[in-house]
This record gives sequence, C-alpha cells and structure tokens, in this order.
Amino acid sequence: MSRVHDGRSPLALPGLCYLPRFLSVAEADELIAFFASLTPLWEQRHSGRDHGRGGQRDRRITRPVYWLGAWQFACLGYYAEPDHREGRCLRAEPFPAVMRSTLERLRPCLQAHGTPNRLPLLPNTCLINYYGSERGAGPPVDQARLRMHRDGEPGPVVMFCVGQPGLLEFVDPAQVDAPELAIWTRHRSAVVFSGPYFKEQLYHRIVQVRRGGSPALDCRVPNFDLRRVSVSFRHVPESLVTDLDGLPSQARNTVRAYVQELARHSDHFARQLALAPGPGGEQPSPQTP
Repeated sequence: MSRVHDGRSPLALPGLCYLPRFLSVAEADELIAFFASLTPLWEQRHSGRDHGRGGQRDRRITRPVYWLGAWQFACLGYYAEPDHREGRCLRAEPFPAVMRSTLERLRPCLQAHGTPNRLPLLPNTCLINYYGSERGAGPPVDQARLRMHRDGEPGPVVMFCVGQPGLLEFVDPAQVDAPELAIWTRHRSAVVFSGPYFKEQLYHRIVQVRRGGSPALDCRVPNFDLRRVSVSFRHVPESLVTDLDGLPSQARNTVRAYVQELARHSDHFARQLALAPGPGGEQPSPQTP
C-alpha cells in the first residue's frame, strides 16, 4: 500500500480518514493565537524503568510540547493500555472553546471509528507539538520531527494541523524504510485513525516539515523558529487523571521541576504546586482565605 498522498484532497480508508481544510480560517487563526499564548516545555525522556537514576542515559525529546486535559510527562512514561495506567496523567488545563467545538463537529467521524456496541468518547486530553528550528551558536538545528511510536490510549486518535505541511508516515516496525502510507498533512487539516491496523499494528511518525512564511506562527520558546503546530487528541479514563498531590511521591518528585516551570505561566499549575506535599513529604502550608 506504499504511497504518498499530497494532502490536498480527502482520504478515506478502513481505520483512517484525512480531512483537508476541516478547520475554518477563523478557527485556525484562533488556535494559532492560543498556541502562541502557551509556554511549551522541552522535556527529558529518561531511559530505563528507574526514570534516569543509577547512571541511566537521559535525552531530550525532539520538540517542545504542551498538554491539555491531562499532562503525560515523558519521564514517567506515557499512558498505555493495559499495563501503564496508574500515576501517569496529571490534571492539566481544559481545552479552549474552539477545540471543543471542532471536536464536536468530528463526532460523526469518530462514531464511524467505533463498534456497533461501543461508540468512542470524545477525546479529553491532547498533546500540542511545536515543530521548528532551534537557533544556537552554530547553524540552526531542525527539530521538526516526531519519532516513530504508537499511542496507547483506548479509542481513535485525532490530529489537527496548522502551519506548514508535515509528512505523516505510517510504518511497519519491521520495515521502517518503506512506509505503508504517507500523507502531507496540510494547514487546517484533520486526521482520525483507529483500529487494529493503523493504530495497533502500524507506528506513526513525522519525518519532515516544509518551510514557508504563511501562516505566520509564533511561540514562547527562546531561540526557536516555529513552522508547524499539530495537536493529537486521545481519551484517558477520568478516574486515572489526578492532581499533583495524588501522584505517587516518587513520580511527584520526578516531575516537580517541570510543574514549577509550568507554574511560572499558569495559574492552574501554580495551584497544583501549592497544594502538593514538598519534596521531603512535608505538607503544604494552609491557604489564606
């Protein structure tokens, strides 16, 4: 099935649909302004089960990110059914209204990805990926890529894309040099995929983002030239989304520095931090009425 779809026309396959120009111009502009208002993080991905202790190698993930609904930190390992569920998802800020309304418009498409006895729930968490080039002492380093992976949350994955076209590939992990399908996901497009083939058997990745000046994108990452933002929406059971003080103590201490950084720009995470026990387990100070 190896092919490259140019992203200009719709694509419908069992378990996958691609919708060009799904977002209106006004919706895309509103999302671009929202993305520019956030302060994304560069996260470290810890190697090994002990989250980087005992001499384990640590490396940075390939692009700045921000989560809504539930923050899944790379250093804790992402949520994945059925074995990686507890202590993974920190309650994050809610979706803005423009995301909620566009997801609601996708409900008929999502229903087509369900089964007769079980319709998928609307996504309640999303990862915002910022793709661009990092400026430093030498030549700019292109960070516009996403490593091959599968999403472990139950149900369909939904992607919204704004900015320059990004080449989304679906690959068999045994034949990574020959993608089963590649799509140039374009500005204002949406992708939905699910099921045993596209979501469970194949991995997906972003291997290239084109360059261009329109639409203009901005973000609060220092020395970073943004070209594209994509949002991948998933669903996590609400019972497994917890506040910072509900995380196991080791996980809470592992992510504390990230939450402190988030709290500099977010009232939500400032409240989370204020209510959580300290690094040594000391209880937070009583809040002033």
